[in-house]
Amino acid sequence: MDYGLAGRVAVVSGGSRGIGRAIAAALVREGASVVVTARTPASLDETAAALGALAPGRVEAVPADMTDPEQVRRVVDVAREWFGPVGIAVSNVIGHVIDAGKEGSGPGAGTFASMPAGEYRREFDHLLVAAWALADAVIPDMRDQRWGRICNIGSGVAREPATHLPHVLPNAVRPAVAGMYRMLAARLRDDGITVNNLLTGSILTERNRAYWRWLAEDRGSTVEEVTAGFTAGIPLRRFGEPEEMAAVVAFLCSRQAGRITGQSIPVVGGGSAHL
Repeated sequence: MDYGLAGRVAVVSGGSRGIGRAIAAALVREGASVVVTARTPASLDETAAALGALAPGRVEAVPADMTDPEQVRRVVDVAREWFGPVGIAVSNVIGHVIDAGKEGSGPGAGTFASMPAGEYRREFDHLLVAAWALADAVIPDMRDQRWGRICNIGSGVAREPATHLPHVLPNAVRPAVAGMYRMLAARLRDDGITVNNLLTGSILTERNRAYWRWLAEDRGSTVEEVTAGFTAGIPLRRFGEPEEMAAVVAFLCSRQAGRITGQSIPVVGGGSAHL
């Protein structure tokens, strides 16, 4: 199926590895020109080189902190200068890691009683401000084209907070991002722009593997016990792959998905309790 993305220009944040890299690769394969951005230049350059081999001249890398609106605008300006007006924007900024010195200690690990106010502000910067800033930067291009696709890589806790885990920050902030995207979709409904929030759950990424190791240490159990507990709650009885998330994003960016907007779409292996 031709998704009609040839010639489109995309910006993918968190694009150096995991879900972001898989999304960038999927868009490149569909014919889009893609700017990948992340904070770590080394892994970002490696990703750009690998994707550029698939599509010479259609992949560029821009190191940036996508929680900073000024840096977000710079990335979009560079994408416009290299490839043209941006038509696809994928916000994939992870939550703030509380104890950066301890492997896997995110996402937002802590309880309501233990979490200081400053950490809530940081989580809003990482999740809500980042998603807002990228949308704000690309909407003018999309309105001029009368076409656009905005996606955020969120979490299942946007619908169903994981109250059994010590994740007070994403439990509090992820639903706010979903609400913002729903409002934005309504505002852009006459401009040919769709806005959707994808809800992940237990995807096999480096970050999740590190988190499972941390959780096992925190609980005094083994990684195998921790991962078995997670898969037991997934009807498909397996973790997801980054490429499965990327396939959903690629479809949502297609011309065929023009009537899907304002949605929070779970890609969680059937694990959501909602109808």
